[in-house]
Amino acid sequence: MKKKILPMALALATFCTSISALAEYTFKDIEEEQYSWCAPQIQDMYEAGYINGYEDGTYRPDETVTKLECIALFARVMGASDEDNDDVLALAHEQYDSAIKASSLPWGEDEIVYMMYKGAFTAADLITYINGDEKNKPMTRGEAAVIITKAMGGEDGLSNDPGVSLHYKDAREIPTNILQYVKYVTDQEIMNGIDDAFCADGTVTRSQIAVMLSRVAEKCDYSFKKVRIDSIDEETSTITYTPDGEDQIEYTYTNDTDFYVKGEKTQVSSMPENVSALVQYSGDDVVMFDAMSSVADEEISVIYAGYNASSTFLKINVKDDENSQTVRTFTCDVDVPITYAGSPSTIKALKSGDAVVLSVSDGKVVAIKAVEKIEEIKNVSISDININGSDVTMTIESSEANYNGKKYPVSETVSVTKNGKASDMTNIYIGDKVNLKVKYGTIISIDATAVNSTVEGVLTKVSIGETTEITLNVGGKTVTYQVPVNCTIEKNGESADIYALRLNDSLKLTVQSGAVLTIRTLASNTVSSDKISGTVTAVNQSYKFVAVLTDGSSTPINVNVNANTKYTVVRGGGSASLSSIGTGDRVECYVSVSNGAYVATDIVIEKASK
Repeated sequence: MKKKILPMALALATFCTSISALAEYTFKDIEEEQYSWCAPQIQDMYEAGYINGYEDGTYRPDETVTKLECIALFARVMGASDEDNDDVLALAHEQYDSAIKASSLPWGEDEIVYMMYKGAFTAADLITYINGDEKNKPMTRGEAAVIITKAMGGEDGLSNDPGVSLHYKDAREIPTNILQYVKYVTDQEIMNGIDDAFCADGTVTRSQIAVMLSRVAEKCDYSFKKVRIDSIDEETSTITYTPDGEDQIEYTYTNDTDFYVKGEKTQVSSMPENVSALVQYSGDDVVMFDAMSSVADEEISVIYAGYNASSTFLKINVKDDENSQTVRTFTCDVDVPITYAGSPSTIKALKSGDAVVLSVSDGKVVAIKAVEKIEEIKNVSISDININGSDVTMTIESSEANYNGKKYPVSETVSVTKNGKASDMTNIYIGDKVNLKVKYGTIISIDATAVNSTVEGVLTKVSIGETTEITLNVGGKTVTYQVPVNCTIEKNGESADIYALRLNDSLKLTVQSGAVLTIRTLASNTVSSDKISGTVTAVNQSYKFVAVLTDGSSTPINVNVNANTKYTVVRGGGSASLSSIGTGDRVECYVSVSNGAYVATDIVIEKASK
């Protein structure tokens, strides 16, 4: 836990476990036997840097503590001085500065607004404890019981039953309105009384406050972490969050876990995702998630249209696109970080029409990134092209981290050149080297280059869908290529289409940047004739082959057919054609072998028994 210690006579944020009494103490006036009950806690607090003494080396344990001092110290025990609570303090000041203004606090604004943000201090409490001269008056033990109960979150659980049973001999003298608070601090073993009496009207001393604070801190053991809430799954009661600089955590929450949005208690179903938050721990247990925003953080790509500024705020005006007549306004801090074309900049450097990306958190801009109207991106490669109807997006690969993996929409009127010649998007392939012009984040110009290569292999697979791909065995390796719609295909010297290709065909490809420009089957050379007998496991009408599992084999053989193949049915009747062959039929295929592929000249069919 990180703490900020403020310069005041009593400064305590969090208590570390008490050590045993020491033979000697820093403060000479707590070494007497009468202070043995509090000396170890005072020493611990001093060594932890939370409590200061006086210049003469004394602690002055019998002096009283003011109301403001007492409230501030308990606020720090509850986390007001923890650095991870900076965002909470900022929100607390934003919400409650106007409320505490009338109190004219000489110090302690952080602590008071923090207590108000946490619901442990109200506007009525301001009047009771710190307005006017009240802040400098000694805190009574009865008032301390109320403040401790509020700080520890015990007020909501107090009973309205006035019949409280307390063991103190002055229990009847304790004001009725604080009886439940006294019972709470007694049950929590924070306050135990003095000589069997509670002494509600007695004042709190510096010795007593050290002991009270150490007990509260030890009981609560609070720590805090800034995190990002990634997701919430109500079905499994898990919340996934990532602490700053640490690995993601999946936590199973319970009915005892409290959820807040900007200090307002809520149900887990109302908690936003993808927001900054504060996690509060008690020991190892998570007791609270407080989201710093009510809506998810987002990035908005817009067109800059001017700004308005004062000494306390900055407002940026934007349009959704270049032609929009509607202007939206977002509020920023005056020191909001701004970059222009990747370099730190100021709002005055932006020009109307510049493309900007606003990082928005809870409706407020927390960062501005601006790019020039037309951005040139050079020497990158295309790693993916996605086509969804008329919408085309292109993902690029670059050695520069700010471009690598970035996806851009492609304008419908994009200008394309390929290898120095005018072209269009049908000739742009994955793997092409490109120089791009991007206007307002959309690609308007592509200058692509590619080097052709020649590949020879045996066809092992054809996939036809939104995109067509073929897979070849090339030198023992399996390689897949994209086949564009304008690919030229020749089979046996004649123009053909993708359906004319057969598995096991030997192919020669002209390849450009991962896409096939031409496909040619190698010249047919019949090297042998043979007969393949077995059971049919599949018939492919599109690619015109029969898969035959020979006796004793575990792998079917693909037997191609063509217009010259003859069919004979010897048993089972029916027509004699490829369509008459079914799974389970026995066949004898008389074949020729061409470039490693089997082509049937005759097929004798024996229909399977029904």
